[in-house]
Amino acid sequence: MIMSEPTTPEATEPAADAPDSADAGVSEAPATDADAADSAVADAAGPASGEAAPVAPRKRRGLILILVLIGIVVVLAIVAVIAESIARQQASALIADQVRSTLQLEADHPVDVTIEGVSVLWQALSGRIDKVTVDAADVSFGELIGDLTLIAEGTPIDTAQPADSVQAVYRVAEADVAALAGFLAGSVVNDVQLDEREIRFQTAFSFFGVDFSVGLGVTPSAQDGQLAFTPSSVVLGDERLDAADLQQQFGPIVEPLLTSRLFCVAQYLPQALALTAVQVGDEQLVVVFGAENVALGGPEFSTLGTCS
Repeated sequence: MIMSEPTTPEATEPAADAPDSADAGVSEAPATDADAADSAVADAAGPASGEAAPVAPRKRRGLILILVLIGIVVVLAIVAVIAESIARQQASALIADQVRSTLQLEADHPVDVTIEGVSVLWQALSGRIDKVTVDAADVSFGELIGDLTLIAEGTPIDTAQPADSVQAVYRVAEADVAALAGFLAGSVVNDVQLDEREIRFQTAFSFFGVDFSVGLGVTPSAQDGQLAFTPSSVVLGDERLDAADLQQQFGPIVEPLLTSRLFCVAQYLPQALALTAVQVGDEQLVVVFGAENVALGGPEFSTLGTCS
């Protein structure tokens, strides 16, 4: 019997790229078109529900809204300023024309109007202007030339309704007071000066046929729409005498020198404005008129006054 030699088994080497036991038997399938479409949809859908949404676009929208609102406010402010300026100019021009007409001034006579208060439009909507100041230089009242200031307070837009108050202040410079010479004394007047509440000047006085040059001081006052110039002092040489004492001592002899004289100033202003005060300063004569609760559009302001 022939015995065959036993064969020695050869060791087999493991495959070089054999998969791990955990992955054994699992093969990776190739990507399909459906998978690519699902990935694109997921990317377009944005982050999962658990992630925070982006805030940058929302912030940009808020900033744009704020800028738009600021722009609207700026435009409205500019429009309001322009409207206010136009309203103030138109109102001032209307008032200036009315003053020229009332005072019978030339059409081109300079008249400055100041409407006080924050807004003319707001005051117009309320129906009343708080305060208006009108300045006109070189206004003639007969022989006098001075600067006039009118102040109206609480003036209704409807001029048929009464204003709270109206005041007129007329200022005559010392150099222009000499125009009143004919109303200060019965003879020639020279060297007119304002001093210590008196109007002082040199004039001639005849005493028993002899002419004397005397200094006379008169005190102005308001009397029924007229300026009354009443002698209050007399200067003879270096001696100053009280006019009342001189009148008492010499009686009728000095009466022509000490007679009061009148100048009607009411005829140059509206009837509604009553002469209330006269003051003598160091450099000007100040005449004050006033009225209360009178309508600027009424006949009292369209008619000039008179002296009784």
